Amino acid sequence: MLRWLLFASVLHLAACDLFAPRTPEEPVGQAGTYYQPVTPDVVVENLRASVAELNAANYRRSLDLQLEFEPTAIAEARDPSLWASWGRAEENSYFTTMAEAARQQSGHVLRLEDETTELGETRYTLDAHYILIVRHGREGVPDTLQGRLIWEIAQGADGLWALSKWTDQLVGNASSWSDLKAEFGK
Repeated sequence: MLRWLLFASVLHLAACDLFAPRTPEEPVGQAGTYYQPVTPDVVVENLRASVAELNAANYRRSLDLQLEFEPTAIAEARDPSLWASWGRAEENSYFTTMAEAARQQSGHVLRLEDETTELGETRYTLDAHYILIVRHGREGVPDTLQGRLIWEIAQGADGLWALSKWTDQLVGNASSWSDLKAEFGK
């Protein structure tokens, strides 16, 4: 009798889908577009993709641990204490908050125009006019920003590149990236 029960149990297990392959599950979270930053150009593309996809994790991965940020002169004058210790943690916090506010919208883009570059052995400088569009939906805060940015991208001891210094400059009377950071970084 015991053999019969054991045989019936094994037969039952074999007949059900217990050992059949299951349908793969969707990955947890969003990996987004991110490439190993083996050249400075890849860092720029990773930052563009992070903005378009609102991917805070990949944005953070593109920043040097010792990131320095210099806001526009007007943003600095408006709230000097905000910028006094602005670094990677504050940059990550602003971007995460802004990305959450904009998550339900689409059409986010970072365009770089009028670019000049300088490449050294371990340092790359990009000077460009930017147009940043982030549809965040926050009342009274522009979703189209523009200015000039100077990005210094440095190569680390591991051979990988990351954004190490960022200077934001005004263009005319337009709202700048610094203004967006100030709004979402408070």
